[in-house]
Amino acid sequence: MALQATTHGSAHSAEQRVADIDFTELSNLCRITQLNKRQTPVEQRLSESSHEVRRHQPHGKLTYESLVGHVIKAQKKLPIQRSQLENYVIYKLLKGNHSVTSQLSSQELKQISTITTIETWDRGQIIFGHNGFYLILTGSVKPYNRETLKEDQKVSTIVAGGSFGTFGSVNGSGGDAIIQCVLTLETCEILKISSFGCQKLKKDILAQDSAVKMTLIQSCQLYLRWPKLSISHLADGTHLKTFPANQVLVKEGEICAFVVFIGHGECNILQDVRSLMNPMDKKDCKIKSVVVGKLGPKQSFGEVSILLDQPSPCTIITACEVHGGIIQAESLKELDAVTTSLILQTAQPICGKLRKEEVMKEFLTQERMKKWELEKKKILSDSVFYNGVHPGSGKWTFNRGPRGVTGKIKTST
Repeated sequence: MALQATTHGSAHSAEQRVADIDFTELSNLCRITQLNKRQTPVEQRLSESSHEVRRHQPHGKLTYESLVGHVIKAQKKLPIQRSQLENYVIYKLLKGNHSVTSQLSSQELKQISTITTIETWDRGQIIFGHNGFYLILTGSVKPYNRETLKEDQKVSTIVAGGSFGTFGSVNGSGGDAIIQCVLTLETCEILKISSFGCQKLKKDILAQDSAVKMTLIQSCQLYLRWPKLSISHLADGTHLKTFPANQVLVKEGEICAFVVFIGHGECNILQDVRSLMNPMDKKDCKIKSVVVGKLGPKQSFGEVSILLDQPSPCTIITACEVHGGIIQAESLKELDAVTTSLILQTAQPICGKLRKEEVMKEFLTQERMKKWELEKKKILSDSVFYNGVHPGSGKWTFNRGPRGVTGKIKTST
C-alpha cells in the first residue's frame, strides 16, 4: 500500500508540474531562439546553393562541369534579373580563367560579371570576336581565316574553357596575336563580355576611385582650401592601402618612403629617449621610446621629409588598423612645380621640436602610469583570488586563499 501511495503521489506531482508550465511562454521562447539563429537572406541563399551542390556532387565539391551548368542557367536570364548569388557564380567561373584574370583586376571582374551574356551557336557557323571577349562553356571551335575563308591550320582547336576575342579595341600591332574569327565544330554555349560594356565599366571604376582619393586628400586639414586641379594631381599618384596594427610606417632618423593620408584609424608618434638617459640607466631601461603624440583621421605626414630630404624626427607606428592612401616618394617628386610649392607652403613637420626636458618628463609620466597599472592589476587579482575566484574564468574553487580551508562540510559522528 505504501508503495502504491508513493507511486500515485509521484505521478500526481509530475502531472502538477506539467500543469504549471505556461506553454504560451514556452512557445514564445522557442520562437525567439529560432529568430536568433536565423540567417540573413544572402547567407540563406548561399546555404541553399551549397546544399544543392552537395546533393548533385560527391563530397560536396563543385566541379568545373557543375559550375558551368550553374552559369548557363544563370545566363539564361537578363543581367537585371539575376540574383546576387547568380552573379557570384559567374564571377567564380571567370576568376578561374587565366585569360580573364591576366587582363582584369578583381574589382573589375566583380563588376563585369554582372553584364555578361550567353550565346548559342550551331555547328558550322562563323563567329567574329572583334567586338567582345568570348569564353567557351560547352563545345569546340576552330580558328578561321577571313581572307582565305578556310580553317587556320596553324592554331589548334579551342575547346571548353578556351577563349577568343578581346576586351577592348584591337590595335594594329597586337591584333595579330588575338584570334578574331572562329568556326564552330559543334553546338556551342559561349559566354560573351561586350568590349563596349567592359570599357565603360573600367571608366566608371576609375572615376569612382578618383573621387574616393580626392575626397580622402581634401578631407585632410592641410588640403581643405586647395584648388580642385591640384587635388586631382595628387589623386592621380595616390594608391589606397590598408595597414595592419603595430606596423612601422617610418623610423626616426630616416626619410619617409611615402606620404600617408589617414582616412580611418590612428597612429602613435614615438621618440627615442635613450640619448637622454645616463649610460648606467640604459642597461635597466626596457622602454626605449615614448609616445609624444598621435595622428588620426583627416591628417597626413611625410610631405616635408620627402621634398626636402629631411630625416624624420620621430617614429610612427599604427596603433590599430589604418585605412588611407599613400603617394610614393618617386611620384611626389615628379609633380609639377606649382603643386610642389603648394605642398611646401601648407605641409607641416610630423611633430614640433620638443625640448629634452619635455620628452624626459613625458617618458617618466608614462613609466609611472605603466607601473601603477601593473601594481593595480596585481593587487586586484590577489584580492579577488583570495575568496576563491579565478579572474577571467568565472569559476570558484574550494580552497580559500592561503589558509587552505576547503569548502567541504565535516559531519560529526
